[in-house]
Amino acid sequence: MSWRVIMNKDSREYKVKLAKEIEIRRAIAEKKKDLKYKADFKKFSEDRLKIITKDAAQGYIPFKFNQAQQKIHDAVEKQLKKKGRVRVLILKARQQGISTYTAGRVFWKTLYTPYTRSVVLAHDSATSDALFTMSKQFIERMPDDTAPELVKSNAKEIKFAHNDSGFRLYTAGSPEAGRGTTPTILHCSEVAFWQNQEKILAGLFQGVSSADGTEIILESTANGASGSFYEMWKKAEQGLNDYVPVFLPWHMTLEYTMEASENFVRTKEEEALSELYNLTNDQLYWRRMKIGESGAKKFAQEYPATSEEAFQVSGANVFDIEKIEKLKVESATSIRSFNPKMMSWDEQREGHLEIWEAPTFKEKYIIGADVALGVGQDYSAAIVMNSKREVVGLYRNNRIDPAAFGKELFYLGRYFNNALLAVESNSMGVATLQKLKDMSYVNMYFQTKIANISNEEGIRLGFRTTSASKPAIIGNLKNWLFEEELDIKSSIITQELKDYLSDDRGSTGAGPGCFDDSVMALAIACEVYRTHIDKLTNDRVGFGNMYIPETNHNWI
Repeated sequence: MSWRVIMNKDSREYKVKLAKEIEIRRAIAEKKKDLKYKADFKKFSEDRLKIITKDAAQGYIPFKFNQAQQKIHDAVEKQLKKKGRVRVLILKARQQGISTYTAGRVFWKTLYTPYTRSVVLAHDSATSDALFTMSKQFIERMPDDTAPELVKSNAKEIKFAHNDSGFRLYTAGSPEAGRGTTPTILHCSEVAFWQNQEKILAGLFQGVSSADGTEIILESTANGASGSFYEMWKKAEQGLNDYVPVFLPWHMTLEYTMEASENFVRTKEEEALSELYNLTNDQLYWRRMKIGESGAKKFAQEYPATSEEAFQVSGANVFDIEKIEKLKVESATSIRSFNPKMMSWDEQREGHLEIWEAPTFKEKYIIGADVALGVGQDYSAAIVMNSKREVVGLYRNNRIDPAAFGKELFYLGRYFNNALLAVESNSMGVATLQKLKDMSYVNMYFQTKIANISNEEGIRLGFRTTSASKPAIIGNLKNWLFEEELDIKSSIITQELKDYLSDDRGSTGAGPGCFDDSVMALAIACEVYRTHIDKLTNDRVGFGNMYIPETNHNWI
């Protein structure tokens, strides 16, 4: 029998024991709830965190995720489950509550993880102050008897008594920013607007270990196609770093609407946007009003619909992004390089080769090639195109010297039915061409030039790009893409096409931190196709000697 049965319910002893039992049960229940909160940030934020919204009249309300915050949360938790740690890049439209999400997450992780050192950096002191105020209000607005005891609380630092964990806020660029810290959790806000991004981030990243449980979250609106944030984003999109890119378009935010006027009529552009993103008239009307306030370029930067749109403000895209998006990217047979002895692909050698179509009997092929120094920066690139204007092969390597690149091109050209090989002859290309000449490649692109005062013609091997020829071949490539006359299945090429920009002076090239080597190789291939496709024959299938149209020509 329990003590409740044998004891007098009216006795003082009974009442004291009952009160103790209730207290114990409440403590157990609270402990179970606390363990649940430790494992579930979303539940913790809804039950224990209060925030103030844009509508101040509402006062403090429970922190429930909006659509953008939920997308971030899903990405973070997915990566944490998969890799044990978090490395996330967030490209966002303005005022989507992402700083609020990250501030709440930092607070939660620090509160529940012993010996955690969390660091938050904002791009200016006002933002840093706002984030710190938000964190202090998290504590002040927690339910009774749940707020943690603090051993330190000053203008920029909070430290919890129960687990020896804490967080500190800095302003990026300040002398003390992250100095001497070894953060477990790192949140960087509006990174694209930092001065000396590369230097500050390098110092911070060195302090964060790769151990399980560590988190790095970088978030920002775009600030042009330059800087460490932009470069990290482009690499993340290509899978070239450990970061997961998460893009948040403006139309994900439900507040970005405005009741459309009665006479509102969609433009063709707005109609296309509606079909693409399923936008309402109220969203389109809000967009129109915002563009009227700040202009289309400013709107694209602060309220982008795509990541490309966000970054394109610093330079105009040369090629039509919508046309590029229509290209059907497909996986290819991916191999590292060509084995000349076995006429097969050798996985052990450096370089990267993708083949979408093996050569077919008597098909005519053209190879355009752009040559780099081979020191790990720009790429030596080769594009293989067939007679149907289909890109069927791509080779690129940023660690191959120009002469060795010539050898690779020799065997690549032989493999594709002795393709007409057009190598850019500028600077490093001379060594590549010389190697091909020494190996007696049978089908070289050449240009004729007056060699001397006697008007004797000479042969200049390769394709020479100049201030006059470059705009012409880029213009031809642009037209072919616009008319949808090219079949490109390579994600590498399409990304370079997106990153190819024109500045205010009309100069074109890769955006900062990007590459254009495949674009140039493709442009050369297209130009040679345009001028020579009708002249190509199928009688050079097989191996032979250097093809020289007239043997009395001099090499120059």
